[in-house]
Amino acid sequence: MGFLDKVKETAGKAADQAKHATAVGKEKIEDVRLQKKIGELCQDIGALVVAQRRNEAPEDAAAQIDAKVAEIAEIEKQIEASHAAADAGDVADAGNAGDLADARNAGDAKGSDAAGGGPAAPAS
Repeated sequence: MGFLDKVKETAGKAADQAKHATAVGKEKIEDVRLQKKIGELCQDIGALVVAQRRNEAPEDAAAQIDAKVAEIAEIEKQIEASHAAADAGDVADAGNAGDLADARNAGDAKGSDAAGGGPAAPAS
């Protein structure tokens, strides 16, 4: 494999890593959005509980609380599934990172051969 082939391969892998980084960023934004939704649901539940304690709650307050707790559980499952998928992707990408380092090292070795023709001669 020639030097230019290695450069093209390395550039392709770098582009793949950039795409992966973008996907990770989007996942983190989605996690923040889902965590915010959980916080809002918890506030709603808290307001319903306070209203219950004051005997000011609607008749279906317990059902509303149960529905919100179930919604939180579903969101937590989404987050967990997202993290599991991301972890599986990270394991696959770890192999690609090693390939990228190998390609860089091979390019460096070729570059030093072309520039100097091998190891430096001992100083006299």
